[in-house]
Amino acid sequence: MRGLLAKPLRPSPAGHLAGALAARTGDETAGPALALAGFAAVGSTSGAAALLACVTVAAAVGGPVLGALLDRARRPGRLLAGALALYATGLGAVLLGLGRLPFGVTALFAVVTGLMGPVLSGGWTAQLPALAAAGRMPRLHGLDALTFSVAALAGPAPAGGAALLFGAPAAVVLAAALVAAAVPVALALPAARPPAGGTPGAVDRGRCSGGDRCCWRR
Repeated sequence: MRGLLAKPLRPSPAGHLAGALAARTGDETAGPALALAGFAAVGSTSGAAALLACVTVAAAVGGPVLGALLDRARRPGRLLAGALALYATGLGAVLLGLGRLPFGVTALFAVVTGLMGPVLSGGWTAQLPALAAAGRMPRLHGLDALTFSVAALAGPAPAGGAALLFGAPAAVVLAAALVAAAVPVALALPAARPPAGGTPGAVDRGRCSGGDRCCWRR
């Protein structure tokens, strides 16, 4: 019994995929939800578009940085869970700020929230090898890729439905709830496996810098 309690919990591949799907659907729901909430609060399409742009532009900046930190982390699940929690909290802060605080302050909340976006969506794929044998990876990667498509197709529908039935703020609350639902799964992810002859989180700096140069050129 003591051994069972001491054994760290980790999600099954199915649980991991469910957490990834929830987070990715929440991310896809958040964009339309913020646009609807911004339009309802500000009363103009420009304000709604500005709010959505703040989240999107920030994602382009925060994605590479947080992705690199996630790749080097000894416990990537904790970093991923933190990003999920911050994203959900940021959505709540934007919602509370709309109509109550100056729009510039609310837009700043949106920028901080958007920094977490790429990690909470794309940060799950690299954790799959720690959950299953190598022979299952092609199938799991295929299912993982499928969750992106499902989330992209399904995300706007809950936002529109919640806004239609309960008002635009409900769409933002729904998006935050979907993202927050994935936090326990992320916390249960195992520690990163050390590379051959190295330590957990170690990175080939020469290869990494070459990849960075290639990315910037493209």
